[in-house]
Amino acid sequence: MAINLAKRASDKVVERFKLGSCTEGIFSTRYKWTGVATVQVYSVDRLPLQDYDKAKEDGSRFGKLSELGDTVQELTVSDDKAFNGSIDKGNNTSQMMIKAASSVLRRQTDEVIIPYVDKYRLKKLAEGAGLKEFSVSLTKANAIETIMQAGVKMSNEKVPREGRVLYIGESQAINVKLAEQVVGADRLCEDAVVNGVCGTIDGMQVRVVPDDYMPENVVFLIVRKGCAVAPKKIETYRILEEHPDIDGAVVQGRLLHDCFVLEAVKSGIYVAKSTAE
Repeated sequence: MAINLAKRASDKVVERFKLGSCTEGIFSTRYKWTGVATVQVYSVDRLPLQDYDKAKEDGSRFGKLSELGDTVQELTVSDDKAFNGSIDKGNNTSQMMIKAASSVLRRQTDEVIIPYVDKYRLKKLAEGAGLKEFSVSLTKANAIETIMQAGVKMSNEKVPREGRVLYIGESQAINVKLAEQVVGADRLCEDAVVNGVCGTIDGMQVRVVPDDYMPENVVFLIVRKGCAVAPKKIETYRILEEHPDIDGAVVQGRLLHDCFVLEAVKSGIYVAKSTAE
């Protein structure tokens, strides 16, 4: 760790680039973790269809009576992360007070917490996907068709078309931007990808993310909103201005969170991987 004490310099800090969250807004909010660490999610089983027998004189004409069953999924929040940093008053004074505690806390949230949570969620979504395709390779010749075929597989599983979000890394997105179906096409196709950042392909919203946000070997990921939950059980960010161990401020934070794919609707998540398995 280096502490760079200022001689004669600007009191302005060069801010690093940062991104907002790319995963907020796609999760179900129906379940609450207030006061508990584990939530049980129930889904009701289907009843089999039978022939109606109007000639039957004894017993039910509706067929064999079956008790309606259910399935339980237990979701326990477990990913517990924290940070703890000091800002010595002497050093901060010699650095023209560039380490204002509130600014440090904001930077930590923007540059560390939000990216970490996005990566964690995308990894969990890919792992829990109900639809998986292997040995996928995108080129400018097949990119649009490959993504649309993924949408077809979701539709064949009765996944509603509305609310689908496509996640794709920057490098893979180049094949989409240069796709033969987009380049040289008419106005309708031009509207399909807006600057390669946030448009639609076959009705799916496109979210292009940094390559390192995508889980290992994942080419792209399609998530239907509401098919997963992302609880934040504890979210604590604080500044201790009077700390007994140092002359200065302490910046602390804790995040107890997780991400779960709901078993009953896991077909609403499709992952395309470059590997054979």
